[in-house]
Parts: sequence; C-alpha cells; structure tokens
Amino acid sequence: MTSLTQYPPSILDHYQEIASITGEMLTAAQAGDWDTAMIHGQQYCERVENLRQTERKTPLDEAGRAMKYDLLVRILENDALTRDLAIPQLARLGELLGRMKRQQTLLSAYGYQAPEE
Repeated sequence: MTSLTQYPPSILDHYQEIASITGEMLTAAQAGDWDTAMIHGQQYCERVENLRQTERKTPLDEAGRAMKYDLLVRILENDALTRDLAIPQLARLGELLGRMKRQQTLLSAYGYQAPEE
C-alpha cells in the first residue's frame, strides 16, 4: 500500500481511521463483545460525521482515488459483516423484551404489584 502522506492527509487519513474502527467493531462482534462493538459503532458514526464536515473539494489523483475506493470497500464490508452478526442478536433481544412485556401484562392482569425497594 502506498503511503497516505502523499495525498491530502485529512481525507485518506479519515478513511483509514474509519476502516480501522470498523475492523475493530467487526472483531468485537465476532467475539460476542457487544459493548465494545457498540463503542466502536459510536466512534464510527462520529468519524463519518467529521469526514462529512472536513472532506475537501480538491480532487485526488488516480492513486488517491484507488486508495479511497479500497478503503470504502473495506469499510462497507466490515459494516455489513457486523450487521450480519448483530441482526440475530437484535432479534433475540426483541424476543426477550416481548416475553418480559407479556409477563408484566399477565402479572398486572392478576393484580400483582412488585415490592418497592
């Protein structure tokens, strides 16, 4: 890979940082560490917003565009793989919340009140 310092640093450095964050997010999701994955997800969103605000209008040369393209592909692949891992977890969480709601409804219907702490 060519050195990022040959191109406008703010653009390609931002993309490199975002690619790194999405890689860490994917690694955490693969390990089932959803707290860490969420932290990286928040960082990802923040960095993308920063990129939107700082991206220059100066066009990249051919090599810079190729690097940007490769980084974008990596970012999107990491994001898609993380979402593929998260969807079953979100469905499971939704099911658990649904059960809790049904239990609360049943308990309420029979007049049960939880003890106050």
